[in-house]
Amino acid sequence: MTRKIPIISLEDFEAKAKKPVMMRSLVTNIASGIKEELESVNIAEIKNHDVIISVPKDEWKSGLKNAMEYYIKTEEYEVCSKIQKLIEKI
Repeated sequence: MTRKIPIISLEDFEAKAKKPVMMRSLVTNIASGIKEELESVNIAEIKNHDVIISVPKDEWKSGLKNAMEYYIKTEEYEVCSKIQKLIEKI
């Protein structure tokens, strides 16, 4: 089975250097969470710290709205359309 979450360094996480990777993981894993009726999804692992960042179901909508703002700023409107459909499913 392939790994679904990225592994990032603590420094990159704190500096938001991996924001594109994190946003992609957030949207993809929430989509899987909706489909599989999960209660939370993991979106990243912090390298060398045994920390996994997870998002509980009750925060998915706000997470997707944040992702929508990010993708509007980066003008990736096809992703925005996908996010809007996910928000409607929640």
